[in-house]
Amino acid sequence: MGGRAVRFPSGLQIVAGPDLARNLSGMPKPALLVTCAVGFEDLVRGDLREQHDLRSTQVGPGDIALEGFSPVATFGPMIDRVAVALDPALGTVAALAAVDWSAVLDVAGGVRFRVHLPGEDQPRQQLIEAIEAGLGWRNEPADWMVNVDVARHRAELGPWSWAARFGSLRRLPATTPGPVAAGLIRLAKARTGDHLLDPCAGVGTVPVIDGLTRDGSTTAVDVDANSVAIAADNVAALNLSGRVKVLQGDATALDLPAASVDRVVTDLPFGKRVGSNEINRTLYPAVLREIDRVLISDGRCVLLTDDKRVFADSAARARGLKIVAERVIRYNGVTPTAYVLTRSRRTRRG
Repeated sequence: MGGRAVRFPSGLQIVAGPDLARNLSGMPKPALLVTCAVGFEDLVRGDLREQHDLRSTQVGPGDIALEGFSPVATFGPMIDRVAVALDPALGTVAALAAVDWSAVLDVAGGVRFRVHLPGEDQPRQQLIEAIEAGLGWRNEPADWMVNVDVARHRAELGPWSWAARFGSLRRLPATTPGPVAAGLIRLAKARTGDHLLDPCAGVGTVPVIDGLTRDGSTTAVDVDANSVAIAADNVAALNLSGRVKVLQGDATALDLPAASVDRVVTDLPFGKRVGSNEINRTLYPAVLREIDRVLISDGRCVLLTDDKRVFADSAARARGLKIVAERVIRYNGVTPTAYVLTRSRRTRRG
């Protein structure tokens, strides 16, 4: 029996019918797409190849197509979302039916889904009905396993999301996203056993991710009592209290010995949601002086900010540190720069 055809204003046509739900013999593993913050694509691709012998191709800003199937354990914290690529030559329902979902999901209890299709509600509702009729899936927008992104020809996997892989964190409005924090840590090249410091830690995203992914010690410092309390909760919730220390303190006057830190990674106040451009003119030089004091002789820093002119001027005046690399990152509508700094002169270890 033929299915019901639904045509969208864009010209896209789908056909719904029971035949689409049949298991296909010899079905290949799904083609996967992963996303990361724009600016970290080369790091993600390099890690996939070096650590898992997995080749990939960048197909757009922050979008990477894998050239082979890989299990969820492969994906590190720089990877935000994981999706199955849908064949654009097929209708949406047919493309979904052509995927072996058992390779990426526990389908025993059925598949819960939502549809992402901006614009008028009628085409989206028609597609929902077609998926329900053709595949037997359940439309559950608040608790989905598959997010069908029609325009981008992909189906995002909820159980493979960043939060599902690494745990949910309590956040504040200006919180650094987990995948961005992971990229900053990657740039810092922290070694096993290193002591990493985040002097503007906020709710502790950088220290938490460092604690989850590296053997070493991490100190989170923030001046705001509410942020410190949330950071402590995040650390405790992920059983990292033995690895991550959370302190309330001033980034310009740290309660740490000289030459006691191997790596510094932090998301500085941009002067937009937190602080101001005028405050940064005095804050940034003071933070850099304190980093210079606590950093070991071969230490390395990665500092993120969107107040680029003020930071560049402050770094140029810093006596013990120099910028050795810059990387523009894009996420959540902002384009800050990650500055990598090392010693401009050798100092004695304390």
